[in-house]
Amino acid sequence: RPCSFLRFFEVMHAGRAMVLRSSVMLACCSAWASGALRDLGQLLPSGGVLKINLSSVPFGSFGFNTFGINGQVPGPSVRVKAGEVVKLELANGLSASDGIPCTEALSFCDCMYTNVHLHGLHLSSRGVYDGLTFEGDDITVRLSAGEKVMYQHTIPESHMPGTHWYHPHHHHATALQAGGGAAGFFIVEDPPEYLPKVYMDMPELHWFISTHNLGALQQMADQAKTTTLRNAQTIAAGKGLSVNPTLVNGEMMPTADLPSNTWHRVRIVFASIEQSLRLVVDSSSGGTCTLRLLAKDGIYLDTIPRDISAIYLFPGARADIAWSCTCATYPCTAVVKSIPVAGGGGGNGNGNGGANGGGLAAIGNVDLTESDIMTLNIVDGGVATPAELPVFSPARPCYLADVRQVSVAGSGALGLQTGQGTFKVTWDGEGQSMTEANIRASGGEMRKWPAMASWNTGSVYEVDVTGINAHPLHFHVNPFQIVGMPLESYGDGYFKVGDFHDTLLLTDVTGADRVKIRMNADRFTGQMFVHCHILAHEDMGMMNLIDLVGTEGSTFPDTSTCFNAAFNPATDKGASFSQGITSHARKVRHAAPLLFALLAAAAALSRTDMEQ
Repeated sequence: RPCSFLRFFEVMHAGRAMVLRSSVMLACCSAWASGALRDLGQLLPSGGVLKINLSSVPFGSFGFNTFGINGQVPGPSVRVKAGEVVKLELANGLSASDGIPCTEALSFCDCMYTNVHLHGLHLSSRGVYDGLTFEGDDITVRLSAGEKVMYQHTIPESHMPGTHWYHPHHHHATALQAGGGAAGFFIVEDPPEYLPKVYMDMPELHWFISTHNLGALQQMADQAKTTTLRNAQTIAAGKGLSVNPTLVNGEMMPTADLPSNTWHRVRIVFASIEQSLRLVVDSSSGGTCTLRLLAKDGIYLDTIPRDISAIYLFPGARADIAWSCTCATYPCTAVVKSIPVAGGGGGNGNGNGGANGGGLAAIGNVDLTESDIMTLNIVDGGVATPAELPVFSPARPCYLADVRQVSVAGSGALGLQTGQGTFKVTWDGEGQSMTEANIRASGGEMRKWPAMASWNTGSVYEVDVTGINAHPLHFHVNPFQIVGMPLESYGDGYFKVGDFHDTLLLTDVTGADRVKIRMNADRFTGQMFVHCHILAHEDMGMMNLIDLVGTEGSTFPDTSTCFNAAFNPATDKGASFSQGITSHARKVRHAAPLLFALLAAAAALSRTDMEQ
């Protein structure tokens, strides 16, 4: 592929990257063009409609095809604003004869059908099945080869800005299609004045990082009888290429040019069938970088920024990082790399697949060895030191209000369970694996799958989760808040009680440990799917659903600490702690500013006592 170098301050960058052993580095790099981060491009509407086409596309120059969007891996980026009505037309560009229909004996099949899921967005799942004239975020949609379907999503006007992604989610074909590369950024933009100026003015870098276990993909393609990804591992190995490459923006081991002492906002999406990364910066080549966490899963932390030593990525995870680098002598380089987790955090997998591509037998048991991801070329930016980042608490929409102290409408225990060849999500110990055989026994289609629980909109529910040490838990429709863990934090502070996620893996807890989460079942009725985001496990049945019932549009009743309409900078400002307790507007939103006020009052009383 042709590569072009981008200017320092371009908003979008792109590139190539991989996780592989040094012995195959040169061979692998020859399979993809070398150069700067590749610009993924932005998908713009045509006649008011965003158009995406899922089809079979070349996997670089490896010599086989994978699944892609609009002819590329990953697909183009989408940017929207809160309150926007997004019309999206999906075309299925696959061949109807390239694959076999599902039978009760198969887990990977139906790969000639597809749909699209907007991962992480707070959206309705209701669509044509529910009497509408368009589809919502409904993963039961079954789009045949050669056909098109129209989705329409009304982004809530109070939706928090953030980094999300889109990918196909047709059951039994999700791992092949999304794990093969058919995915892309879906960004909800920050409204004006949502953050302090230094954050709003950061130039953006977009890193869509993906790992591709060619052994697993080949075995799934063999079962599905599709030519796409068939013999992927065999062909790569025969050419001396990595059978477990990691890509950044569809390229291997890219370079990115960064001016020194300049904060960049790095938006990261991590897509993988089953592998996880722990990203750090190797400074041995002279470049040193400072990382500050702003958001996870497209949701701002309660207080930004957070000092971090590593970035924990597991299937479906996203991270927004304030990133600044410098040199002792210019120019210099720094290498972004993945290293194994040593007793800390949220994402090393649990085992031994590594750079060899372990196949289906190793899915869920993959632990990446030390491996380079990309190179940062750092040049003198003409700035002596990076700007100070103010400590700030962003205003929160009510679906993301802190619910740790509120009354709950109900509770239960959710288990991510495996054993005796079955993969399932249970509720209070009950639940079937969503296999093709069980789907047919429950009415013949996913839409008729019996819900494991029923929740009322506008209410808060508490869930004790087990199995989250080995299986990334993902909810559709609504995000959730961590309200209890065995320890207050993991991953050197990367994961803390009070944080919000829509996808979560905590490898430092045990399989028996309970992680307590709470969810505000906000606004939307309909089906809410929950599953393991090891995509092969999901296809093998580790998925279930909760019925959201009650009144459509019901919301969190206490709006004193949050906003339910469009963000208004005059009334919905966050708290800027570095400037005392200013920028509070009309809402006392957080405990910290109140604490500061109490301390100030106590100090004043103390002075009065001494004077007397």
